[in-house]
Amino acid sequence: MTDTAPARTRLVPGSTGHLDPAFLADRAAIQDVVAAYSLYYDSGDFEALGDLFTEQAVFTFTPQPEGFPPAVTTRKHIVAAMAALYRHNTGVRGAHQRHLTANTLVTRLDATTAEARSLLSVSFAFDDGRNEPGRSGSYVDLLEKEGERWRIASRHLWLRELPQIPGS
Repeated sequence: MTDTAPARTRLVPGSTGHLDPAFLADRAAIQDVVAAYSLYYDSGDFEALGDLFTEQAVFTFTPQPEGFPPAVTTRKHIVAAMAALYRHNTGVRGAHQRHLTANTLVTRLDATTAEARSLLSVSFAFDDGRNEPGRSGSYVDLLEKEGERWRIASRHLWLRELPQIPGS
């Protein structure tokens, strides 16, 4: 979207009035960022994972996962925390996480900011071929557009209850 495009607030699923080409391109790019997070983490590509976040990004959790901080701030610290979790799971548990992020819905979008919500299911793939269910939850992502690129500025992972969508 251009900076002269009208601001868009909460989006109503099923409405079509806002579905111009610029909106559709932004929505596709945002959904790509959400999907890329899981693929990059699961493959251990932490350089690419870090590039999905703004420099001052924040990653928070409700509730705090055991052995993990309730919040991690800055791209550098998010990457370090996620890499440590990856090493723990692969080295100590002998398992690779498999994130399935689905039902991604862009709930707000304007020229430079957006909100997306999605459901998460995590399983563990063991070296011996076993699979084990892990956690499930919901992401609430706030994204910022930097030039022609969307990045995650804030990611909140709800590990139990699903957060209410404002205005719904």
